[in-house]
Amino acid sequence: VLALAGLLAGCSSEKKPAKQAAVGEKSTAGLENYRPPKIDTAGLLAKAKDGTFDGLGKPDEEGEYTKLTLTIANHKITGAKFEGFLKGGELKGPDYGKTNGKIENKTYYNKAQLALRANKTYAEELVKKQELNKVDAVSGATVSYKGFFEAGQAALEKAIK
Repeated sequence: VLALAGLLAGCSSEKKPAKQAAVGEKSTAGLENYRPPKIDTAGLLAKAKDGTFDGLGKPDEEGEYTKLTLTIANHKITGAKFEGFLKGGELKGPDYGKTNGKIENKTYYNKAQLALRANKTYAEELVKKQELNKVDAVSGATVSYKGFFEAGQAALEKAIK
C-alpha cells in the first residue's frame, strides 16, 4: 500500500507554473530542460573551407543575441570567439546586468556576469573538443548555451558554402 501511495504521489498531472523572473531579470521560462539539437560538427568540418566564419544566434525576447566566430583550418576549429550583444548591438561587458550603471539586483548581476564567463568557456571547449555537442552547459547560463548552438550551427553552415 505504501509503495502504491508513493507511485501515485509521483504521478501528479498538476502543472507547475513557470518561474517568474524577478525585477530586472531575464525570463528563462522553458529553458530549464533545454536540450541542444544534435549537430554533426565533424561532418560539417569535413566539408568546411579554411577561413573565419561568423554565426548569429536568434534574438531572445529582449532582442539580445549571440555571435560565434570560428576560425577553421584543415577541417579543424583552430579558434573560436563567442560573444553576447544587447538589442542595439552593444557588446555585453562588465556593465551587463547593471541597471542605470548600478548593481541594483546583485543576484541578477552575478548571473549576467556568469553568462559572460560561460561564453568564454563555451568557445574554449569547442576548440578543445571540436564538437558542439561535446560542450557542456554552464549552470545558470542556459540562454547563452542555446545561443551558442544557434550561432555555432550558422557559422558551420557558412563554412561549407
